Amino acid sequence: RQGASWNHAKLIAVDGQYLHTGGHNLWDYHYLKKDPVHDLSIEMEGRVAHDGHLYANDQWAFIQQKQSGIVGQCAENIPDSVPLIWKNRVIISEYPETTAAEFAPMYSPGLVPNYDKPEGSVPIISMGRYGAITLKSRPADDAFIAMIDSAQTIIRMSLQDLGPVCIPTTKIALPGCCWPKPYLDALARAIWLRGVDVEIVLSNPGSIPGDLSLTDACYGNGWSCVDVAAELIKRIKKQYPYAADNDLRQKVVDNLRICFIRHAKSSTYPGGMSVGNHSKFFIVDDIASYTGSQNLYVCDLAEWGVVVDDKGETKKMMEDYWNPMWEASYTEEDVDVQEVMDGLDINRDGETVNHFSAAGRQKMEDAAKMGGHFTASSTNPLYGREGVEA
Repeated sequence: RQGASWNHAKLIAVDGQYLHTGGHNLWDYHYLKKDPVHDLSIEMEGRVAHDGHLYANDQWAFIQQKQSGIVGQCAENIPDSVPLIWKNRVIISEYPETTAAEFAPMYSPGLVPNYDKPEGSVPIISMGRYGAITLKSRPADDAFIAMIDSAQTIIRMSLQDLGPVCIPTTKIALPGCCWPKPYLDALARAIWLRGVDVEIVLSNPGSIPGDLSLTDACYGNGWSCVDVAAELIKRIKKQYPYAADNDLRQKVVDNLRICFIRHAKSSTYPGGMSVGNHSKFFIVDDIASYTGSQNLYVCDLAEWGVVVDDKGETKKMMEDYWNPMWEASYTEEDVDVQEVMDGLDINRDGETVNHFSAAGRQKMEDAAKMGGHFTASSTNPLYGREGVEA
């Protein structure tokens, strides 16, 4: 691994018929205790459950491949706390130990009954990525860009972050971390070329649920809404260098609305802890929506989610989730146009790291330990040269 890469998907597929997927982890203290983090998942029934099973199949196949060899069998007996020199680490626990097979049986559609198509079915597209398991292929990333590029009127996003992981309590991105320029480029094209409105709800920085510590949980990488807006406008300037400042300023006023998540316009819980958001959800033209595990900030992990391609169902999602959240959260105070324009010359990317040097690799490892969900990939064009204005 380079930095860190792991399975970040959250899905439960049952009997080829039922599916639960989205952003929720099974962590009590994050969701069921004091100051819980906001999140979003979706439950579905139908053929899309097959896709969830098949995605899990490929992960199990990777595990079996790594664990079946001599190296894997030796590594299984090494305590988890002991560092390994290998790039992959696979440990399997089976129960009951004396009777259960070491490897899970693979799913096959032939193992489950044929089901009738549920009443009221709508088109669903599953999309995912395998992170460092594959060398270059990151299909969900391409799908996200295609969805943004297809927008004609409005894009609505509920996200944890868009900016990279920072050194705690600062706005200094960790070494090797950068902003997701291909996504920002697509949003910039939508705003500049087609006059698309972009609305984004983000986690308040430093949101820690359940009286946990900063190292146990922290939702919000540290960037302000002004930082996010400035990075987006910078991508307009990069792609359209002759754009006049007055026109850019007007785009911020007319087309860009960014805020932190709030409860009745308050960004904190009664005890003072800021409200966190862990959702990975966006809507294009109020017609199609994505719900899944994949963040838009740079993190080369294994991810999975679904697109609901139906205007009626998307309307229900907006009524149940987006509209109440936006009404409770949005104020104009999070983005000041002048601050955005003044911030266009700030370099918010992390220090450039030479991945091929020992010192560079050490910095990446240190950043991965500090940053949790951060990882960089030099093989994936989406995560190009970190710290360089691409």
